[in-house]
Amino acid sequence: MPLTTGELLVRRGVATREQIERAVGEARGSGIKLCSRLHEMGIDEGMLAAALAERHMAPGIDLSRCAVDLRLLDLVPRAVAEQDHMLPLSDEGGRLHLAMANPSDERVLSEIRFISGLEISAYVCVSRAVEVAVRQAYDAREAGARVWRGAAAGAGLPPVLATVLPAPQAPEVEVPIEEGDEALAVQVVAGAEAPPDGEVHEVVLSVQATGRKRVLVVDDEPEIRLLVQRTLEKHGYDVTTAADGAEALRLCDELAPDLVLLDAMLPQVHGFEVCRRLKASPRTRQVPVIMMTAIYRGWRFAQEARDIFGAEDYVEKPFRLEDFLRRIEAVLQAVEQKPQAGADRAAVHMRRGRELAVANQLAAAQKELEAAIQADPWSAEAHALLARTQKARGDAFAAMTSYERAAELKPDHLPLLKSLAALYLEKGFRRKASEILERAVGAAQDDASRSALRQRIAELTA
Repeated sequence: MPLTTGELLVRRGVATREQIERAVGEARGSGIKLCSRLHEMGIDEGMLAAALAERHMAPGIDLSRCAVDLRLLDLVPRAVAEQDHMLPLSDEGGRLHLAMANPSDERVLSEIRFISGLEISAYVCVSRAVEVAVRQAYDAREAGARVWRGAAAGAGLPPVLATVLPAPQAPEVEVPIEEGDEALAVQVVAGAEAPPDGEVHEVVLSVQATGRKRVLVVDDEPEIRLLVQRTLEKHGYDVTTAADGAEALRLCDELAPDLVLLDAMLPQVHGFEVCRRLKASPRTRQVPVIMMTAIYRGWRFAQEARDIFGAEDYVEKPFRLEDFLRRIEAVLQAVEQKPQAGADRAAVHMRRGRELAVANQLAAAQKELEAAIQADPWSAEAHALLARTQKARGDAFAAMTSYERAAELKPDHLPLLKSLAALYLEKGFRRKASEILERAVGAAQDDASRSALRQRIAELTA
């Protein structure tokens, strides 16, 4: 049975039982959390953060020793930071590093991921400490300051993260790839042999067809579905409709339409998530998607729909049917030749990237692999190769993001999931490592592999 926070604090020698009992008594009925009260009583913030890190299976952060570039505050509105007790710390590795009182709150993490357009690395901190830091940091930015520093950070200190790993510190473990597993990407080390060609065989469905184009219209409003359906059928399209996100995913897999018109606000599965899943699947990644919305308005949402979720176009409601038809035709024409050309360019860049990685020219290899992803953003192989190159260059957080993207595109690839879990574990994100290994259990093909993975999960969560 997991220890309570109080028991952890006593076991680690952070506080005595008498101090815990006093803090609990004083905090009762006030809404103040135990570690916040202990912090007010003068117990070191870093020691409290280390205990919270062990409790939450995530790295902790000592805000008193942090220095934060205040430009990052533009990524999280003040009202959100105050309400959810979080503070942006860094954007190292193309990720948003957040101090959070509750780093396991998926609702908050999903919201910030959507608002910022970045993947999130969450660090647990003392609740009262982050409340004070949020107020001070946002006030400082409004006053024109460029950097906020914690009380113990020292004047003139450049932006820095004062990370506290769980105890015992997570070991640096590289989970080996088991024999018989399909290799997704080459291990990037000096002198490594080049992997065989064709190591990933993704069956990508062609959407080119003759005759009438098949369009899937997805909207939870019957009037909108009927209006669009009648308009498209009048102009020669074969139309199928769906009323929610789950139905849309099922029909896309069954029908392989030439185009999906997708509402952003849907029951069961959100429209943005539907788009992400369609683009993550080799079967449907080439199917163009036009998103429709009456809620998420403005250039920022349109850009994120294209860049993050993979939509080809983004249309705000209400729209003129004539303009809507022109945009549909433009998207269909634009995608007819694009997929194969993009895949061909990506293959060339990936081959060069592998050769450079084997020669230990990692910077040049990374540029080639980034070019491969630009040519074909939905290639799991390219993202995995880039992740290994970034890791070999010491850029662990960027590698996490690349591995995550590869895992989205190849969710059942066991070696890939193991590599991602090992990287999270190396950096102290034990909860995330455990979550990824849970996914790996479902991808394992035999009982022995599943048993070994479950044993590792039990060790992490003990």
